[in-house]
Amino acid sequence: MANFLLIGSALGALVGLLHAVHLFRQISPRAKASGVPGGRTQGIYYGLTAFVLWSLFGSYVLALWFVGALAYPIVYMARRWKRAERAI
Repeated sequence: MANFLLIGSALGALVGLLHAVHLFRQISPRAKASGVPGGRTQGIYYGLTAFVLWSLFGSYVLALWFVGALAYPIVYMARRWKRAERAI
């Protein structure tokens, strides 16, 4: 379980870093163009918030990805079976 939490947090940190960079690059120029004071600070704040949240909830998101990856084929096969049953 500890390894799962560590891997989930590491993946969350990686995705969070990418999301933080994306948010910073989107928000900073818009804030400067609109004349909001501290536009770069606002971009850093949004990026840092995204990074922290992804790092905190990375394990939770990883667990949901696993559940989805396991449930999807089961639901897909059940739907195909149900459709085949109706056709008879």
